[in-house]
Parts: sequence; C-alpha cells; structure tokens
Amino acid sequence: GMGGIGKTALAKVIFNHEVIKENFDRFIWVCVSDPFVINKILRAILETLNPNSGGLESKEALLQEIQKLLHDKNYFLVLDDVW
Repeated sequence: GMGGIGKTALAKVIFNHEVIKENFDRFIWVCVSDPFVINKILRAILETLNPNSGGLESKEALLQEIQKLLHDKNYFLVLDDVW
C-alpha cells in the first residue's frame, strides 16, 4: 500500500500484542530496504535470533543457521518497508 497510511504502525501493534506474545516463541522484525539484498535481510534475521552469530556470509550458510535456530519454533516475522 501507499506510504504513510499506517501499515507499520498497525504491524507494531500486532507484533507487540499480548496474544501474539503468548503464541509465538521467536519474534523477528526486519526493515527491508531498497535495493533488496537477500543476504542483508538474512543477516538481519540471524542477528535478531542470535546477536553473536557474526562471520557467516554466504546465503546458504545464513539460511542453514536460521533454519537451525527456528527448527520446531513458532515464529512471528515482520518484513517492514517492502517496496
């Protein structure tokens, strides 16, 4: 939707809602910028899940570590500012 109509504000309300907090194990909020760079997004997701996870560069390594951290978890992921 158009910028400025409250999509991010609504997403924040939902993201922080008590019912959501009770039903998910992990919470990830990533701001997707222009230009869209998949490794940057994956790195942001990984850093949210494990701030000490530096050093991984390849898409495959990032995906593998994210999958390991989210295995058998219910997670709530918001990709904000997607254009």
